[in-house]
Amino acid sequence: MPPLDADQVDDARAEWARVHPDLDTSAMDVAGRLRLAAAALARAGEAPVRAEGLTRPEFDVLSAVRRQRAPLTPTDVAAATLASGAATTKRLDHLTRTGHLQRTPDARDGRVSRLSLTEAGTALVDRLLPQVLRAEADFTAALDEGERDALAQVLRTLLRANRV
Repeated sequence: MPPLDADQVDDARAEWARVHPDLDTSAMDVAGRLRLAAAALARAGEAPVRAEGLTRPEFDVLSAVRRQRAPLTPTDVAAATLASGAATTKRLDHLTRTGHLQRTPDARDGRVSRLSLTEAGTALVDRLLPQVLRAEADFTAALDEGERDALAQVLRTLLRANRV
């Protein structure tokens, strides 16, 4: 019998139990809820970004550059955003065309470009970041401070164990 507060994960596990009663679906309790939570969080944090004509991955690129004291290389940006080289190149090209990012050839190696924000890019990140943080805080508002801290630690442990 499903719990009184059953959710999509409980429903999926019950359905799998009927189809494959021999399988242990208990990992779905965490993995399924992490996927659902990540998708819901992405939607919440993306709303203010979309209103400015950006995607969340593009905002993440601008944010990665904004956090640094020195210009980054495309490789640095890919690493900071956990994106592929091809996806990063596409985002960098778009953000350069829209006037939020500028590329400067590296002084020592002309094959490498250094990325920095334009004034418009800096202003955009500084305007959007409080809105994104507010959306993320609203997303976790159902948890008290102790629960948020405990969840953050559990997720940190899980990510560290899986080298993410």
